[in-house]
Amino acid sequence: MLEQAKKKFAEGENIRFEVVDASSIPYESPLFDVVVCQFGVMFFPDKLKSYREVLRVLKPRGHYLFNVWDSWSANPFAEIVYETIAAVFPDDPPGFYHVPFGYHDIETINASLQEAGFTNITVKTLPFRSRILSAELFARGIVFGSPLYDEIVSRSRDLTAIHSRVQKVLESKFGNDMPIQAIVFDAEYSP
Repeated sequence: MLEQAKKKFAEGENIRFEVVDASSIPYESPLFDVVVCQFGVMFFPDKLKSYREVLRVLKPRGHYLFNVWDSWSANPFAEIVYETIAAVFPDDPPGFYHVPFGYHDIETINASLQEAGFTNITVKTLPFRSRILSAELFARGIVFGSPLYDEIVSRSRDLTAIHSRVQKVLESKFGNDMPIQAIVFDAEYSP
């Protein structure tokens, strides 16, 4: 992903992309005007610690911008995918889809940001209609290109059959268009 992002900027532009541990950011403080995290916070084991680390490296009046997926009800493809795959493994359904869509309560997130020391928090919910160019490719990405893959393989099931099942459900429920929704947070450091 970082290699793709780098391609969007011209040589010499003052921008760097690095992989860092959000709970132990390896930079002096204060250093940054803005820290951005795209659909990552929900995977952090200790979100409060990560918020405190971001605050530590921000300059005064700096901003932390991040987004999370909203609930399954706002992203029905996620619930449908989960239910479809869980039906194959009723005694031990894969749990991955609970993680990216499980951290969306605005009050809880605001409270954690405030506890970390952020102020002037703004929140925007972004509903969107996403075009599905190919249900087959979308299902392939879900089954073969996400952490769900490891959960399926560990249950020794036929990936091709699961891919086909997910594809058919996505086609029947959405066709070429589906609703998705994210929540964007902008938290300011105002010492």
